[in-house]
Amino acid sequence: MDGHYFISYSRVDAAELAGQLADSLVAGPPPYAVWLDVRDAQAGVDWDEQITAAIQTCEGLLFLMTEDSVQDHSACKLEWAWALKYKKPVIPLRIDGDAGLPFRLSSRQYIEFSDRFDRGMARLRSYLGSVGSPKWLLVELRDQLTEAERELPRAEPAQRPRIEQDIGELRRRIDSQERLVADPEAEVQRTEQRINIEIDQERHPERPEPVPARAKFVNQPPVIAPGYFQDRHVESEQIGNFLRAGDERIMTVVGRGGVGKTAMVCRLLKSLEGGQLPDELGELEVDGIVYLSPAGAHPVNFPNLFTDLCRLLPPDESDQLLQRYRDPQQTPAALMRALLDAVPSGRVVVLLDQGEDVIDTSTDDFAITDTALDEGLRALLTAPPHAVKVVMTTRVAPRGLLLVQPERQRRLDLDEGLGSPYAEEVLRARDPDGRLGLKNAPDELLGQAQQRTRGYPRALEALAAILAADRNTSLPELLAQTAQLPDNVVGALVGEAFNRLDPLAQQVMQALAIFTVPVPPVAVDYLLQPYRPAVDAAPVLGRLVNMQFVRRDAGRYYLHQVDRDYGLSRIPAGASSDRDTDPPPFTQQALRHRGADFFEQTRTPREDWKTLDDLTPQLNEYELRCQGEDYDAAARVLLGIDFDYLIRWGHYRLTADKHERLQGHIGDPWLSSASMANLGTCYRSLGQFSQAIAIHEQALAMARQDGNRSAEEAHLGSLGSCYYELGQVTRAIELYEQALVIDREIGDRRGEGTDLGNLANCYDAIGQITQAIEAYEQALAIAREVGDQEGEANRLCALGDSYYELGQTARAIELTEQALAIAQQTGYRYAEALCLANLGDAYGHLQSWDQATGYCQRAIAIGDEIGSAQAQAEARQILARVALLAGDAPAAREAIGAARAHDYPPSRARLSLLSGLAQLGQDQPAAAREFQAAITQADETLQQTSGDHQALDTKALALCGLALTADPAKVAEAAAVFRAARAITSADGVVGQTLALLGVLAAADRDGILAGARPAAKGR
Repeated sequence: MDGHYFISYSRVDAAELAGQLADSLVAGPPPYAVWLDVRDAQAGVDWDEQITAAIQTCEGLLFLMTEDSVQDHSACKLEWAWALKYKKPVIPLRIDGDAGLPFRLSSRQYIEFSDRFDRGMARLRSYLGSVGSPKWLLVELRDQLTEAERELPRAEPAQRPRIEQDIGELRRRIDSQERLVADPEAEVQRTEQRINIEIDQERHPERPEPVPARAKFVNQPPVIAPGYFQDRHVESEQIGNFLRAGDERIMTVVGRGGVGKTAMVCRLLKSLEGGQLPDELGELEVDGIVYLSPAGAHPVNFPNLFTDLCRLLPPDESDQLLQRYRDPQQTPAALMRALLDAVPSGRVVVLLDQGEDVIDTSTDDFAITDTALDEGLRALLTAPPHAVKVVMTTRVAPRGLLLVQPERQRRLDLDEGLGSPYAEEVLRARDPDGRLGLKNAPDELLGQAQQRTRGYPRALEALAAILAADRNTSLPELLAQTAQLPDNVVGALVGEAFNRLDPLAQQVMQALAIFTVPVPPVAVDYLLQPYRPAVDAAPVLGRLVNMQFVRRDAGRYYLHQVDRDYGLSRIPAGASSDRDTDPPPFTQQALRHRGADFFEQTRTPREDWKTLDDLTPQLNEYELRCQGEDYDAAARVLLGIDFDYLIRWGHYRLTADKHERLQGHIGDPWLSSASMANLGTCYRSLGQFSQAIAIHEQALAMARQDGNRSAEEAHLGSLGSCYYELGQVTRAIELYEQALVIDREIGDRRGEGTDLGNLANCYDAIGQITQAIEAYEQALAIAREVGDQEGEANRLCALGDSYYELGQTARAIELTEQALAIAQQTGYRYAEALCLANLGDAYGHLQSWDQATGYCQRAIAIGDEIGSAQAQAEARQILARVALLAGDAPAAREAIGAARAHDYPPSRARLSLLSGLAQLGQDQPAAAREFQAAITQADETLQQTSGDHQALDTKALALCGLALTADPAKVAEAAAVFRAARAITSADGVVGQTLALLGVLAAADRDGILAGARPAAKGR
């Protein structure tokens, strides 16, 4: 029961009065919760533990002063002494007029109860009503200072430095509190102004020096292991052996929180930066180290793993890999294999710290929740030999991953803490000036501490922190108090240390526990401001760092995971209504809401958003909104950055994972529909069409149920795009036509233009070119009407392509050049690349080879720059065709190889055909294999869309190639396929392109095998 007042009394002479006091306080008004042993102690539970826990969690201790209770032998002395240890207010109530305050409490003002009980209750209620106010806190601090000053001259010489340190800290806090009491409005205003200035600095951070394009050690280690952190020789040797082993890929270091996993690994890796293993274990050169940790700017996830490994590579190789990353068709496994191919030899080490953050312990196999990371790590295990080795530290082992290629993995269980004399060295190092009594403590006493803490580094630190927080506790006394520690010794000692802090320091710790990432002091100030209007966390954080409660890195503060868990456990969960309560209660719900607001206020200007790091405030805000179950707000944050930034930069899987987390939780229908739409877009971009169709159909049903016609139209259009990319063009046309009806019904002109353009694409795919042109022209008119310049450029480019298919090359060039001008003027790089590639195709048809090649190369350069697989592959395919028709087979083969490196499924069959044509006459078996591949790939397309004339022409040409290289009888089948293609369209441009490639085959047809196929190709 938190928030109560502990009643300390003597059963000898105050039992009845204690009951009366408890009844009166509970009855009110106002009511106050109390803890009275005879009423609240539980049978069967250790008595001392209950007393200690009740004091630890109380708001204050009411000390009933009677003749017996003020004696040294009284149990009350132990109780109020414990309250002082835990920084709890001790409130003396003089019941017996002759009772005097004990020496340590003699500076405190008692409340008189000896005259009349009712008057005493009135005084007590008045006092309790002031508890927590600035004036009350000032009095409490002055009482503590007086007690410390009284203790100082009587203390043992070894104890005096600790008392002097407390006196200095109390005086600083009193000075600050006096300013607040003297002019509260001015102090609160100064705090508000300081917070605003520091938030603005977070919003406009100083830009660091540009990071070198190629680095050797990427990111800062999550922990700089102190020099006194020794031992672990056996474990360090095992890690060294793992790093030397040529056939091992992943080592998982498993151990409970606080056992020293991260410190051990970071100590070893820091030593490796100098080419040496620690503890004289020998030389070991590394070519690079990448540190990923939630304690730093780059937590453990696939985007950070991939991009940070790329930083170890030369700029040209890194740029190529990052371009591939932006291609949604590239799977994490394929990306990882490509990256590993770039690091074939040497030794690169990756630390994945606190892996438990990405492990789902609710599943049987403790699966990794980041699916892309899981896929990437599995690829790392199964790939051919490479130089990358991963060390993961975690509280729980990822069982499913450990079963993949187990012979290439090692597991290191860190069950035991530091032994002697290393644990003792840790304790002595935590007391450099001897104030805590550790530096010069006898070996035997420190050995007891090692046994009591089991040598766990975080438990040793907590032991020192307890002594730093409580000047009246010595190591022997502390060891006596902790004789019966539970199995979770680290958590127990961390909790004991936390409870010895003053209330402000505890709240600062709890604020850091709310944040999931390292934060600057202003974040703590902002979070605590509703509860402490004149808060200044910076000096408190500095003190907590010195006491080993808080970690600091580059001016940002965070907690060890064990401390964070305990801090959170001391904050009530609260309810969702807490987010809107004014003033807000001190609950996890309210604090997470305000913490998210802090990140919202620290967003950098939109024009600075260039990389994932620039969206850190939004990603942190999203995380806190989700943890606080404010899913609508989380959806708004994500929708503000997903489409134009995360998706555009290639983070499709990251975006999908975050939208998946929201599904089924969003209350606002519009937000729900928008989240589902963008999740579907991610799935479609990733080629996960079944998932995309499922999510859009679900959203479509919801939109129809809600009568949301705009959302209905959007999901119909998205479904159409899914089916179009699957090759099911007829189904796509049905869906686009339904969407078009709604566009016109609700007056959505932009949507109408988009759906008309999509319909035109479908018509073009099935050879209805005249109908396609009509739809394109309608879509173009709407784009111009609504000022949609991107749409205008796209429609002009598509129109040009349609006229090119009709054989009207001059008109095609005219329209495409108009589209190119708009794309260049407005910066639409994808449209620019598409226009340039189409111009290259058109000039190739006119046999202007140099012009055609120049346009294609410009298109390739833009495609590579923006990372568009379609632009990269299609422009290279056109370049290959131009080179082939110009008679330059080697250049064609080079372009084909480059195009295949940017896999784009719709291009596969045509590239195989072109490759076969380029091989023709030089390597007949190779050409035949390519022709057969083209036939297979074209058939895959035709299974989805039997009316795809381009796939039919590709198959027919490949059959002709097979007839020349392997089986002359295939020419009859080729003629039949040509006739099927011409039944769909006999447009001059389409026929002309087909005949041009057939001409390349005919040049190798010395026996006239293809004579019967040419008329069919012409449509005769």
